[in-house]
Amino acid sequence: MREYLILLILIFVTTTTYSQKIGYEFRTNGKAYISTSYAGFEIRHRTDKKENRLTYSNKLSVSKKLAFTLSLHYKIEKDQATIEPKLIYQFKKFNLWVQKEFNHKENMNTAFGVDLPVKDFTYRVGWDSSNTIRFRLMKKF
Repeated sequence: MREYLILLILIFVTTTTYSQKIGYEFRTNGKAYISTSYAGFEIRHRTDKKENRLTYSNKLSVSKKLAFTLSLHYKIEKDQATIEPKLIYQFKKFNLWVQKEFNHKENMNTAFGVDLPVKDFTYRVGWDSSNTIRFRLMKKF
């Protein structure tokens, strides 16, 4: 029941704020996420554990092909703030990225993957250091 309520809230936020993106991600370790984002802010809900995360990301161009994204996350239920720097190399038809999540107390996952933008959709395939493969579908509005 609670999952449906969170899904309805995300749909409401998406339609009333003219969200830039809405997405779904599932991983081979059983975790799944739904998310919506607008102007660098993202709300993400982990469907199996009822965890929620607020994120703010800022993307900086380093060169024509290389970008650096700095994301600040707040995991609500854990009352935990983390930082996640990401390097993105932009090829003509896809993006290759690597990221590291950590905070001042612990070293967390390192991940890398490929994003394939096709019209208004972005498909993601990635792997992280917990030996998990991740798949994501994101729709731009």
